[in-house]
Amino acid sequence: MLIYDRVVPLNRDTHRRLRIRTSEHNARFAASLNSVPVATAEFPSAATEYAIVFAKLANGDFLPAVLVGLRNQQNLYVDDNARWRRGYVPAFLRQYPFVLAEDRDSGTVTVCVDMAYDGLSEEEGEPLFGDDGADTESLTRAMGFLQDLHNEFKRTAMFAAKLKELDLLEERVIRFGAGEQPQAELNGVYAVSEEKLMKLDDAQIPELFRTGALGLIYTHLLSMRNLERLSELAQQEDKGEAAGAVN
Repeated sequence: MLIYDRVVPLNRDTHRRLRIRTSEHNARFAASLNSVPVATAEFPSAATEYAIVFAKLANGDFLPAVLVGLRNQQNLYVDDNARWRRGYVPAFLRQYPFVLAEDRDSGTVTVCVDMAYDGLSEEEGEPLFGDDGADTESLTRAMGFLQDLHNEFKRTAMFAAKLKELDLLEERVIRFGAGEQPQAELNGVYAVSEEKLMKLDDAQIPELFRTGALGLIYTHLLSMRNLERLSELAQQEDKGEAAGAVN
């Protein structure tokens, strides 16, 4: 589950004393990600900083994500102090250490927590439950955020399914490197083909416009310009590692 290690259902009896140290919240859990899932509602904010691409899932469906690294297990946005460097932080990361798990048969959702998160404690931090077992205000806010994000990802899945139905997505190979360095490649990345988009039947465009899908497509395409920024960050990282090796 990407950033999750030891996920268990949150239980008001078992976890009655559980607390979360929000002041010490860090991004260490995301340090090995080179992409982060995003919902369509995040596209306008995410596109100012990142390249929004599409990842192909094991079942053949697609999921939009922002690129935060160009190599495996490399996140250029997490610094040496495990802090997010700058820019918009995707909601997928902001929900951590919580997550909603949905039962595919019944549709019911369960609030879960990653017990491997180092910000959890029974001695310090904000309590998740009161002495009477009732949800605290902070947990209520977190649960509201989880539900909103869960719903947004459902809408996002419908958008991605439409792109798949129209066969608009094609695989891209992202090449990067500067100067005399050999060009490296990042594979498994998909983007909307502008050529295929322009060849859509005129009857299909109004639906894409009315549902907002057309605007999302162009936001995605414009965001691809941020690949240059990501490449620059990668070069800075490489130079820093080279300097460290010399010292």
